[in-house]
Amino acid sequence: MKAEIYEELRELLGRPGVGALNAASSKFPKLPVDTLVSIQSQECLRRLRLQHHKLCSPDRVQQYIARYTSGEEILSISHDFDIPPCLLARLLLEHMVGMGKQNVSACLKDPTVLPDAPILVHLPASSTQDVLAPISIPKSRLYKDIQQCVEKDTLSSPAVELIRRVTGMEFELMLREKLQDMGIAFKSENALREAGFSKTPDVKLEVPIGVQGRVVNWIDSKASFGDHFNHKVQGKEQFQR
Repeated sequence: MKAEIYEELRELLGRPGVGALNAASSKFPKLPVDTLVSIQSQECLRRLRLQHHKLCSPDRVQQYIARYTSGEEILSISHDFDIPPCLLARLLLEHMVGMGKQNVSACLKDPTVLPDAPILVHLPASSTQDVLAPISIPKSRLYKDIQQCVEKDTLSSPAVELIRRVTGMEFELMLREKLQDMGIAFKSENALREAGFSKTPDVKLEVPIGVQGRVVNWIDSKASFGDHFNHKVQGKEQFQR
């Protein structure tokens, strides 16, 4: 792929959602959808990492809670603050409901584990206000909002995280099968770990091979689009381990 086309795709796919994918697909109909999805996922995740500290700051969390307790839906709040719905739901469950991280993860996978009793939220009083009465949030409302977040979030929902994990496993399997078909002997990551190796790439070749003038001792499968960042930055970090 030419660099100028990739940069244009980055601009088109810098936001999550089907709309951005449809726009990119219409402009570049010959590109596989899997390629577009991979670029979109990488761009959105990088952008999220850069903004994570701001999105999760204590002041911002209090703004989320204030708007939710005033009656707004989580999806509406997430749109206004440009935060993934499931990340916002996590923050509300942790800081508003008081759930631990493990229980929050379980709740996003199955909202029925929410407490049956209404959730009492104690809002902090301002310097000009007396102590406010706690606000009751019924389970049915929170349940519905969490379901909507899981269904609409294309970046950080449990389903998307599962797809990423399964895709990574699928490409690792494809790598091992291709090496076996070519008769190239190797040790898998699990075999290296069982043998006590501290550094475990996906495969370590029993005998190094030459690829375009370079000696290759090991291979790591990356189920992602090979852009400049992956090749230069992440590759350099991995080589230094």
